[in-house]
Amino acid sequence: MDLELKYIEDKLSYEIDEWFFSQLELFSIPDATVIIGQILSILDELPEKDEWSQEVAGVVHKESPVFFVIEYLKETVSIPILIDINEIEVDEYLDFISSQKSIKYYYNERRNKYPNEKTRGVQLFENNN
Repeated sequence: MDLELKYIEDKLSYEIDEWFFSQLELFSIPDATVIIGQILSILDELPEKDEWSQEVAGVVHKESPVFFVIEYLKETVSIPILIDINEIEVDEYLDFISSQKSIKYYYNERRNKYPNEKTRGVQLFENNN
C-alpha cells in the first residue's frame, strides 16, 4: 500500500525579515521564545501606517528583566513585517509605556476588545509591570 504525501500550506499572517532573525539570535532561546509569543499575540492590534516603520517595546519578566524594542512595518495593503529587534534600557521602555506603544498596552487593548478570549497556553505577563 502506497502512502501519498500531502503538502500542507501554512498561510502566515506576518513576515519576519532576515535581519530580525539575526538580531533575535542575540537573545537567549527562552527570552526569544517569550518575545515572539508576545509580539504575535498583539500583532493584529498594532496600528497601521503606510510607508513608515513603527516601534513597540516589551519586557521579558524574570529576575533580571530584559527590555526590548521591535521595529515593524504594518501597512493597510499587506501583511505585517517584523524588521528589527534590539535590547533597550528600562527608561526607554518607560517612554514607550508613556506613549502607549508597549506590548502590554496592546495586549490589554486586545483583552478589553475580546474579554472572553482564552490565552493560547502562554503566560505572557507574570505581573502588572
